[in-house]
Amino acid sequence: MGSVAYKLALVSVGLADITFTLTPKNEWDVVAGAALVLSAGGFIGTLDRTDFTANRRDPLLPGLLASGPRLKDQLLALVAPHVPAAAER
Repeated sequence: MGSVAYKLALVSVGLADITFTLTPKNEWDVVAGAALVLSAGGFIGTLDRTDFTANRRDPLLPGLLASGPRLKDQLLALVAPHVPAAAER
């Protein structure tokens, strides 16, 4: 299934450890799934290594990372060498 919202729902209930998208997504496509992950104690971040926030002026997200609560640090360490932080752009 290609739905990012569906994949985020799987992370929120523990049926997937992580999910990500490397292509830009509109905020309205992911906000419900992000809410599920966050309410389950998980982590949501963008590819520019910023926290996920909704209702931004520009609703296009550069990409998305999501994990359960115990994998946040490992996920960020894994992608850190490959994705510059927002301040480095």
